Amino acid sequence: MLYSIIVNFKPEEDALISPTRGYHAYALFLDLLRQANPTVAQRLHDLEGPKPFTLSPLQGRFQHQRSGLKLTAGQTYWIRLTVLQEELFAHLLDALLKAADRSLRLDTAPLTLNEVLTTPGQSPWCNCQDFDTLLSHALPERRLHLRFFSPTAFRSAGKRNVLFPEPRLLFSSYLARWQAFSPLKLSSDLASLADKGSRIGRYKLETRILHFGSYQETGFEGECTVEIADEVPQEAVKALNALADFAFYSGTGAKTTMGMGQTRRLRDAGPLSRGAGSHPAQG
Repeated sequence: MLYSIIVNFKPEEDALISPTRGYHAYALFLDLLRQANPTVAQRLHDLEGPKPFTLSPLQGRFQHQRSGLKLTAGQTYWIRLTVLQEELFAHLLDALLKAADRSLRLDTAPLTLNEVLTTPGQSPWCNCQDFDTLLSHALPERRLHLRFFSPTAFRSAGKRNVLFPEPRLLFSSYLARWQAFSPLKLSSDLASLADKGSRIGRYKLETRILHFGSYQETGFEGECTVEIADEVPQEAVKALNALADFAFYSGTGAKTTMGMGQTRRLRDAGPLSRGAGSHPAQG
């Protein structure tokens, strides 16, 4: 199963945190798991390659100050988590239950866990599906509209960020995570097929910066439309559609465990504008 949930927190007092909201979310997530199951937390931390979860940056209303972001006591702040493994989700639920009666810490801010949202009725950013449903319900649509809600980038030779959603990079990202965690394997040629048989037809993107303490990452946010050529076989088109739907859970590109690459497919594309869809901060 694939899961997307929202975890709400409330600061116990006013606090000033550094602007590294994605890194702090990652540290809080690992600390939650460590308190419940240190072995699982350490295994995730040490894992090389695709990791079975993603995190959004901390969301909410911040007072921007020169030295950081001020959190206000009693206000609600939240993080979106996606989990790509059933076993990890069970450990996460156990950790959240055990955290309900104790104080947590995000950077310098003491927090109390307030609520966990799990269903689409509670937030459009919550859902659960399995790989089989994604694949069996995929349609052979040849226009795929994607929106990137947090800074998104791809590594080039492990050194530089690529700041454009090239089809090869998009589908390589999704395929690597699908193959790592799904019991239903897809053709390893899909990324190459997307590279040769699709293009970005329209896009509206802007660069954004996400802070990571001693350094920062630049990525793009906004929308793009992937157009798949008529000569691409229908079964391959369905698989590419499944991967586009999977982006909701897998995220896109680099550092998806630290706030980057929050993505969803938009079914009704409409005009390419920053108003399309809803951000986790509005969920």
